[in-house]
Amino acid sequence: MSETVDSNSAQFNFPFSFNVVDLDFSGNKIPFAFRPNTTDENVMQNIFQYEEYLLPVEDFQPKLILDCGGNIGCASIFFANMYPAAQIYSVEPEKNNFKVLTFNTCMYDNIRAVNSALWDKETFVKVEDQNFMTVETTEDDPAAIKTVTISKLLKDSGFEEIDILKIDIVGAEKEVFGAEDVDEWLSKVNIIVIKLHDDLKKGCSHEFFKAISKYHWYFTLRGENLILMNERILDNLD
Repeated sequence: MSETVDSNSAQFNFPFSFNVVDLDFSGNKIPFAFRPNTTDENVMQNIFQYEEYLLPVEDFQPKLILDCGGNIGCASIFFANMYPAAQIYSVEPEKNNFKVLTFNTCMYDNIRAVNSALWDKETFVKVEDQNFMTVETTEDDPAAIKTVTISKLLKDSGFEEIDILKIDIVGAEKEVFGAEDVDEWLSKVNIIVIKLHDDLKKGCSHEFFKAISKYHWYFTLRGENLILMNERILDNLD
């Protein structure tokens, strides 16, 4: 089921082995948990060392960031240190990832951890395989996870726009950008950072580019991510 955790009061009980290291942000040491000999280490390297989410804009002060596919919290923490005034929603469906995420974000008052799966409508999905892909299921499925939509996250936030929409949701981008309400929220997004997964689910890129083609974007690549900046942002930054 969907679960939102107040990280400051979360009870951490890991049913797996993990390591804790100190991340250094401008001289501040932040404890950070990860599972050794897993993809956690690659994710940490890509985000903290290679800075894959470093955006090519200056003097940009986002108010709302949606980190969809929060994993263990790397991107949310990177954004929280880059943009300390931003409100960040870190959305992650997989239960063990979410346990680590809540630990890693517990020192950040501006990160809200959401144990849910991003989808095109409010329904139920389950995590199907080792790639963490989600598929629709029924509410009575023991593995069911309640979904959330971008429209719902935006409404709950109280903001009018999504300044940064980070998407790494292992194929579910096909459903999200093919949603009936896509234009209601996509027109309010200033920057998209996305990893597409056509290798896992056919049609992801098709739905994505079909949706964004109605708007004017500046494109660039960084690591495995495609970064799109709405031209109105560039105009405002000039």
